[in-house]
Amino acid sequence: MIALLAALVVSAPVFAFDPVVEQLPDGRVDWTSLRLLASAEGVPSSGVMVNLETLEGDARQRLGPRMLAMARKVRVSAELTAADLLDAKDAVADRIDDNLMLWEVFEVRYFTSGGVEMEGALPLQSWLRPALVSLAKGKDRTGPATAPTSGLIVDARGLDVSPALSPRLRSGAGTELYSLAMMTVLAASQRTPVVYVTDPADAAAGKRAGTQPLFVRAIGVSADTDLVLSDADTAALTQAAADAPFLLQGNVVVVVDK
Repeated sequence: MIALLAALVVSAPVFAFDPVVEQLPDGRVDWTSLRLLASAEGVPSSGVMVNLETLEGDARQRLGPRMLAMARKVRVSAELTAADLLDAKDAVADRIDDNLMLWEVFEVRYFTSGGVEMEGALPLQSWLRPALVSLAKGKDRTGPATAPTSGLIVDARGLDVSPALSPRLRSGAGTELYSLAMMTVLAASQRTPVVYVTDPADAAAGKRAGTQPLFVRAIGVSADTDLVLSDADTAALTQAAADAPFLLQGNVVVVVDK
């Protein structure tokens, strides 16, 4: 089974798989592309001629506050939301508050009614990089890996798990097997701790976990976001991580249903 799944990741043709999307009141989080997405409209008043530039400006003015309000709702971990980080009143909070300005318009739609809809995106990793780096405590490993394992793919399909930027993996006994704290500062500056996909053959899985990932199956969920592994998979992960630095590098994928 593991060999078959590995073959799917490595050799499958590129198909368009559904991303993992969490709907929010005024937008959504795409946990596959790791972006916060929101849209707003510029609507002309009835009977009043308004040029497109004015409508686009109106849509942008509506979109900015909406994006900032939604950003506070992003789930960072079982214990934290982005609002907690922003309200911490420290240097990291100041930096991620400044980074909220990194959102960009990536699509504008024009309607025959004269209206304009503008969609914006905020890349989660770029926005929250200061917080990720501050929480990463892993030490760089010297020397080459003694095993070829390139990453980890956790199959959590069938479980009611809530995506988060920094979930934990635990053993059945509660031992922490993986978290943001295990990543190196360099890795945390480059990527989030996990990426979510709906199929292990998604190109995003191969990009993150590499060509020779270890496959494990989650048997339970803890605190909504964290995943629990069986004793056998705990042993396999512990051994693989001792031989190769894929956890230090954050090369972890979680496969979910939604």
